[in-house]
Amino acid sequence: MSKLGKIHCGVLGVLIIYTFIAWSGVKRDENSLREAEKKASKNGQSDPWSEVNFGENRQDAVEGMVKVGIPLLVTVIYGGVLTIMYVLPVLVDKVSEEMMGSTAEVDDDPLDEARAAVAEGEYADAIAVYRRYLLENPESRHSLGEIAKIQRDHLNSPAGAISTLEQGLDEYEWSEDDAAFLMFRIAEISEEDLADRKSGDCGDEACD
Repeated sequence: MSKLGKIHCGVLGVLIIYTFIAWSGVKRDENSLREAEKKASKNGQSDPWSEVNFGENRQDAVEGMVKVGIPLLVTVIYGGVLTIMYVLPVLVDKVSEEMMGSTAEVDDDPLDEARAAVAEGEYADAIAVYRRYLLENPESRHSLGEIAKIQRDHLNSPAGAISTLEQGLDEYEWSEDDAAFLMFRIAEISEEDLADRKSGDCGDEACD
């Protein structure tokens, strides 16, 4: 449970305790009234209510209602709000799990295998998974981009990354935005990697 949830539960607990204490006080007064009534009856008083009448007294009734009614109302409202905020979502999830299966279970991502291969350093296997997925989903710009990223970042082959992007750009039908993205990636790799390599090949001497 979150810190805020614990605070709410603490407040609700205090309200419940206070309401119980108030109810106990009113109940104690009521019991005292009954005892006084019995005692007055045993003493043979003609009008036992003449001296002990606070139970029927309007003011005492209002005071008892205030002592118990208000904290009880606040407790019920507060508990209802917490139920809606915390308990109801859990119940809805439980019902959903019973009707449609566990909400925690989701379809396996076919690219999880590729991501796992990258994490383990099996870059060739990851590329193979991405290529297989790309054949089945030729609109997957993400798969093509991931292949190029692996070649560039992990295999130290920016030229291979460019070749992959150019080949994919020619072989598949792309939307205007996807095609522009792929061309931008080609230009970016060429400028950042291949241009730097060419300039570095010249050493300290100027290139012709």
